[in-house]
Amino acid sequence: MLTAYFDESYNHRTEKNPYDTLIYTAACWLSSEEHWKKFQKKWKAALNSVGVEFFHMKDYESRKGEYEHWSNLKRVGVLKRLHRLMKEHTLYGCSASVSRADYDRIITSELRPYFGKSYYGFNVKACMGQLNEWCNENGHDGPIRYVFAQLTKQGSDLNGIFEQALNDPFLRKALRINSMWEKGDMKVDVPLQSADIIAYEVNKRAVNAASVNLDEQFIRRSLQNLSLDKRFSALYFGREEIERMVFDFKRGQLRTLQTDGHIF
Repeated sequence: MLTAYFDESYNHRTEKNPYDTLIYTAACWLSSEEHWKKFQKKWKAALNSVGVEFFHMKDYESRKGEYEHWSNLKRVGVLKRLHRLMKEHTLYGCSASVSRADYDRIITSELRPYFGKSYYGFNVKACMGQLNEWCNENGHDGPIRYVFAQLTKQGSDLNGIFEQALNDPFLRKALRINSMWEKGDMKVDVPLQSADIIAYEVNKRAVNAASVNLDEQFIRRSLQNLSLDKRFSALYFGREEIERMVFDFKRGQLRTLQTDGHIF
């Protein structure tokens, strides 16, 4: 069985970037249990070597806590090592990012049970569709075990997604579900730390591409290092993509969330 580990990221407007588009992102890495076991052992060893119990991308970027006094050389070296482990031990990764304003405007209350009660649920379903597509293309049969980093109020939306799929033969097959989702602790379920990194990076890219007065062509080197190959896909849902999906849904032509819009 393959296992997918999920986390999320989102932005806030700041005085420095007052025109940022508010974006919510969910992202995951997919791999086999054998690879995840090796990954976990090597990841812990990498962090132990620099005196860190677990890795949190937001604190690392903000130079908070145990990252406060790291030199630039150490920062780059540690992140490169973690990137290498992700690339060596994952089969595939994907993400979905949605404009919060466009979602709120277009996805009305009667549409939310299908598309997602929250931005988080919407993005998770979009990622699950991508995972299924990759499995079909690469000859991986069978269900996927889904593990999600613990978030406030996530349970309601995830329960709805999984209960709906388990009771719908089409969705059960399309989303590769045979059991309910699992809640993970980032300190214990080490692969969730890698999901945290890619979710953070993709959300930064989505904000940059969608916001006014920002360079939409700019891609952080760390994201380039992780994702610019066929092993990763990133979807962005803005006004046009959401309106197109709603149109297809009302015509009865849409069962799983999908779009052609890629952010890199």
